[in-house]
Amino acid sequence: MFNSISEEISLRLVTDRLIPIDKMKYYTYGIELVLNNLLIFLSIAVISILTDNIRISFAYILTYCPIRNYVGGYHCKTYTKCYFTTLILYILMLIFDTYLFDNRLIVSCILLVITIPMILILTPVDFGYGPISDNDRKKYRKRSTVLIALALLSFIFSIVTHQPNVAFAISWGMFVVFLLMMRSLFEKLSKVR
Repeated sequence: MFNSISEEISLRLVTDRLIPIDKMKYYTYGIELVLNNLLIFLSIAVISILTDNIRISFAYILTYCPIRNYVGGYHCKTYTKCYFTTLILYILMLIFDTYLFDNRLIVSCILLVITIPMILILTPVDFGYGPISDNDRKKYRKRSTVLIALALLSFIFSIVTHQPNVAFAISWGMFVVFLLMMRSLFEKLSKVR
């Protein structure tokens, strides 16, 4: 679906002489990526508005997206799988947030105690685009550490301000990052065997 739209946009950019034809495939890929991410964010926005969960959705996205960019991990093979995987993990957060009501804070703390050390130890996990240089590895590790520290401060602030659902959203965002890292590592190990 996105491929034909992206190719059409890229072709238009070539026709209008805004990009060279030899770069068209890169622009097509970039446009596909933007369209997929836009669809994901619009879907999450609509669900968060319909379920009146804007604040926790915002906390989840602000935790998950920046950290995910630097720690790496599993990527779906198709945009459709990416879309549905992202939405399922997001909807699971909303479901757990609802049903864990009295236990949200305990579960949140357990998730962070498990995920933060593991993320810090494993970062960065192969992104699937080839080997990571030592320079990039140091850069990703430093940036992810700063982002995790900010997420932890936000978590503490949400507890102090009596917002356990926001704290849970932050811890769930970290947990999802951890899951995707582990999925990538298990996939890599299975290929070695």
